[in-house]
Amino acid sequence: MREESLILRGASVQALPRRNRTWGRGRVCAEEGCTTRLSMYNRSKLCWNHEPIRYYIARGRKKRRAVAA
Repeated sequence: MREESLILRGASVQALPRRNRTWGRGRVCAEEGCTTRLSMYNRSKLCWNHEPIRYYIARGRKKRRAVAA
């Protein structure tokens, strides 16, 4: 048997990522007359067809705290 030191390789154990948030099963779109069932991962009370349009506004890169002060 060799008298060398034993070298172990690997990574430390890390926590699992957080679970996805859920918003209840069996929900239906809140728009009157709409029977679309919403996903349990959809936070909104409306389906994609009745959700109001939201526009994305690109504001550029944020400054670092040291530069901003």
